[in-house]
Amino acid sequence: MTTSTDFITPTSEREDDLPGMFDLVLSDQARLDGLMLDESRVRGVIEQLLALSVLGLFLTGLSIGVAAEAIEVPRFSSLFGLSTGTAVLWMPLTAVAAFLGALSICLPSFYFYTQLAGIDASFRLVTAQALRAQATTSVLLLAALPVFLAVALANVVVGAFTGTFVLWFGILLPFVVGLFGIGSVYRSFSRLALRLPKTHARRGKFIRRLVIAWGGVYTFVAPVAVVRIGQALSGIL
Repeated sequence: MTTSTDFITPTSEREDDLPGMFDLVLSDQARLDGLMLDESRVRGVIEQLLALSVLGLFLTGLSIGVAAEAIEVPRFSSLFGLSTGTAVLWMPLTAVAAFLGALSICLPSFYFYTQLAGIDASFRLVTAQALRAQATTSVLLLAALPVFLAVALANVVVGAFTGTFVLWFGILLPFVVGLFGIGSVYRSFSRLALRLPKTHARRGKFIRRLVIAWGGVYTFVAPVAVVRIGQALSGIL
């Protein structure tokens, strides 16, 4: 007779579920390193990091869009060539498309810089590292959004801040918080460098130079992507 236990796959024969990525990003980065080095799990890690990145960016864009609807600042829009549109619709899409699009554009450079630094990391691992930075930024943005909404509310209710200040605060927030995401990548490469093969002899503070190169190229591409995609979407939505 067949029993219910016949349908249970032994633990040793099935892949364990990945732990919650939110908790790993917040408090267990070393364990996340191990999962990223596991070829059987790195794909799932990338998918979860991507989902977390999208969530944080979308909610950030949505919050800025809500503030922009409540605070009409034509001079701000004209500064970047943005159409009026419906900010609550196009800003969340712009945030997701611009920051993740910029990340995609930069990935080949990230891989090149990593090899040049003497760290033999696969392109998949480099992708996971880039998404680690974005996911860390997204988690911290979720924590910072109440502050931004409080600033926007203070403008609407009592006029404590100018509308231009509120919108600049929201636009610059991902870039400021992103420094913590870059910091997580620096600490991660400091650990991974002890476990990954060398492409050549590593010299001096190679990890610092690597992370500065990553941050520099992304900081150049991301603002351009935000403005260009914002201009396109604001004219449609």
